[in-house]
Amino acid sequence: MGALIAVAALAAQATGPAASAPPPSSPPPSSPTSETSAASQVGSITYVDLEGGVGYSTNPNLSFESSSGAAFGRLSVRAVHTRVSARTTTVLSGFAQAAFYSKTYGTQKSLDLSARHDAAVTEQLRIFADADLAYDQGGQLDTRILATPPVPLPPGTTVPPVLLPPGSDFLTVTGRTYRAAGHLGAQWALGPVDSLNLSSGVEHTVFKGFLNDLRYTTIPVTFGYERRISTRTSVGARVTGQFTDYNGPASSRAITPQVTIQTLLSPRLSFEGAVGASFVSSDDGVRTVHSTGLSGNASLCSSGEHSQLCARAAIDQGGTTVAGPARNISLGVDYSRQLDADQTIHFSIGANRYTPVSSFVGPSFQRATYFRAAADYSRNIGRRLFSGVSLSGRKVAQNGPDPRTDLSASLFLRYRLGDLR
Repeated sequence: MGALIAVAALAAQATGPAASAPPPSSPPPSSPTSETSAASQVGSITYVDLEGGVGYSTNPNLSFESSSGAAFGRLSVRAVHTRVSARTTTVLSGFAQAAFYSKTYGTQKSLDLSARHDAAVTEQLRIFADADLAYDQGGQLDTRILATPPVPLPPGTTVPPVLLPPGSDFLTVTGRTYRAAGHLGAQWALGPVDSLNLSSGVEHTVFKGFLNDLRYTTIPVTFGYERRISTRTSVGARVTGQFTDYNGPASSRAITPQVTIQTLLSPRLSFEGAVGASFVSSDDGVRTVHSTGLSGNASLCSSGEHSQLCARAAIDQGGTTVAGPARNISLGVDYSRQLDADQTIHFSIGANRYTPVSSFVGPSFQRATYFRAAADYSRNIGRRLFSGVSLSGRKVAQNGPDPRTDLSASLFLRYRLGDLR
């Protein structure tokens, strides 16, 4: 169990980039679905989804000690509100779930509340802010796809779809995780082609496990410059600082300068990328360890009339985890499609490979890799009633024995209150 807890600690960044404040050159990401393009117009959408389901999971906690499968029942509620005006975009969403397992797993609860606001204050100044509050037990947020209607983006910008909730991670499978995060940023246009951007925030994570109670607080700061060199392409540079306190004498600091590019390869295909180096300093209260490594990310996204597809890759030398900073290499693909007027599908797959830079707590190990996937199919069987199938899979690979893979499948019924489209 101790080895698994150490792996879980280093996996706290399974989707770390999604939880951090996005570069000010792009607004904080929304979570596109293929419900309809109507949400991209000025106006508002408000709805509440009530859902119940039954299914089976082969290893709900990805545990060594209790790796037998279990049937489960699930009740959840999902509320979404989006409001779009000529100058502002607001997205509010909330999700709460209780999963009732047979055998000894008991009840596992999850909660995720998020808010985002983007406003063009003047022709030169744009500000944006986001906040997220989450509680996860048994890592159940890693098995659900939570999607909200699409909202308009600044001209020339395409943001990758984020189908799984921001900050979901493998850490939750060995205990309970509490997370709170908030970010504020601004972009200032210096002229027709040049702009400056700045963002900062605070992120706090608490993990309560069988053997350890761990926590850390991170303050990210980003300053950047961007220049539009054509109607389709912008290039720039940014410097990101990430300062983390591990609730004691331990702390870490990562400084990352990068060059950036955003370009529209076609009206529906975009590419965003950044590359640079991270300089990481880790202090455990006794000694300081310095490390340097490559830092970069890239995404290639396609947005069609009825579908969204995005492939992404990233490497982060100083990814923050409750065990200390770790090198995190991640790959992922997100896809959503409206098959017809009554049917939609979503899926998301990803892999994260962690190598410790410095370990502050728990037993040390060389590396761990976390794979996860989730898929959702829904069909309208009435004016407000939907039925469907949810699938998910999670796998941990590490030095030594691995926990049994968790595969989950469930059938559900969903009833919608409020706006249908």
